[in-house]
Amino acid sequence: MKINITSLLVLSSLFLSSNVFSQEDLLSLVEDKKDDAPKKVYATFKTVKIGNAQTIETVKKNHLDFRILHRFGNIYDANLKNPINETFQSFLGFDNATDIRISFDYGLLDNLSVGIGRSKFNKLADGNLKWKILSQTSDFKMPISLAFFSSVGYSHMPSSALYSGIVKDFKTNEAHRFYYFTQLIIASKLSDWLSLEILPSYMHRNFIRQAVNSNNGEQDVNAFFSCGFGGRIKLSKRVSFIGDYFYNFASYYQNNDNAHNPLSLGFEIETGGHVFSLFYTNASGIVENNFIPYTTDSWSKGQVKFGFCISRTFAL
Repeated sequence: MKINITSLLVLSSLFLSSNVFSQEDLLSLVEDKKDDAPKKVYATFKTVKIGNAQTIETVKKNHLDFRILHRFGNIYDANLKNPINETFQSFLGFDNATDIRISFDYGLLDNLSVGIGRSKFNKLADGNLKWKILSQTSDFKMPISLAFFSSVGYSHMPSSALYSGIVKDFKTNEAHRFYYFTQLIIASKLSDWLSLEILPSYMHRNFIRQAVNSNNGEQDVNAFFSCGFGGRIKLSKRVSFIGDYFYNFASYYQNNDNAHNPLSLGFEIETGGHVFSLFYTNASGIVENNFIPYTTDSWSKGQVKFGFCISRTFAL
């Protein structure tokens, strides 16, 4: 009896295929499922700050983040006698820098970084710590990331400026130069294009000049609570719309013509190793110890200034 060679080859192939598939099915029963575990969400925000506000991000371990930040003068000021002329004279505020800051932040761990910096506003030198406690997971079983941020500032301005405008009937005290700020950062990456955060905060200043809100009679206080809100909307692979806002709860800041809540709106642009934040804000200061208690300008009066940040990260 003759055997058809073609038929034999086909039958052999079917047998081998069936055997292979059976082995794969058996292997699938004992396959390690660890790879299916929920993954941490990364890059909720592109960098460690939005405009004014901190983000959930920390500097990576053994990396140094170097930053140069600027706040220029008001583009327009409705309170001036001739605001349009002043706008042109100051070249849209670019001639009048209200604050300049240089800072260095270093990653001790992937979720823990420390930093130092110096600001022109109040001649403030500061140190800070940021610790990312929780990380959001991709399956939203952990829907948020949580970080703790704290900073201490020291003003090295001359005593004549520190106590300017007050009757000084007390001894000079070095402790008067210190500012303290503590904050929780609660953030969530809701989608590939939208990230939001909320920042409950506490501010304490050892020394303040006496000031009264003429609209409600409330005095300024050394310590108060504030809450920030921030977001990032991704417009393209390298460009995002950014914004943040802080609300101060102390009665002194309610309906006060001389103290306002800081708001910033702008864009974030990534170009290789650099991230540029370009935005407008009514805050003159850059760090929390300056812009949260000392924002005296208002968007409604055109008292808005251009700010930007250039950052560069180095692997050490």
